[in-house]
Amino acid sequence: MQRHTRQGTAIREIVQQSERPLTASEIHRRAIGKLPNLGLATTYRHLRKLESEDRLVGVDYPGQPTRYEWADGEQKIHFGCRSCEKLFAVEEGDDFKEPKPPKLPHGYQVNGGEWILYGTCPACSSSQSSVTPSNS
Repeated sequence: MQRHTRQGTAIREIVQQSERPLTASEIHRRAIGKLPNLGLATTYRHLRKLESEDRLVGVDYPGQPTRYEWADGEQKIHFGCRSCEKLFAVEEGDDFKEPKPPKLPHGYQVNGGEWILYGTCPACSSSQSSVTPSNS
């Protein structure tokens, strides 16, 4: 029997409704808006549980904490903003496809992988372009 708690429901909804993968701290900050007494340890416990049930996917961004997104069964390409350090899932377009996995030696099995593009998100790009260089 699966138990549904207010904490678990709030965390699930936050991850499902997010437009990008979130760190555990970001999820916790959003969740305490709904449940002010929610502890960070409880947030981590629910994230581990959802991940063990394959309902949540951890996205590893080099040098940063794991970010979590809802497991919808789709492989995703991610974009990491070098300015704000947020991570976004991007959709494949006709002109841009995720590469096929390389041919592995006999006996190896791929269980997953990450392909992350780096650059600047629109919000950071517009704020950088609005700053005019000083004439020194």
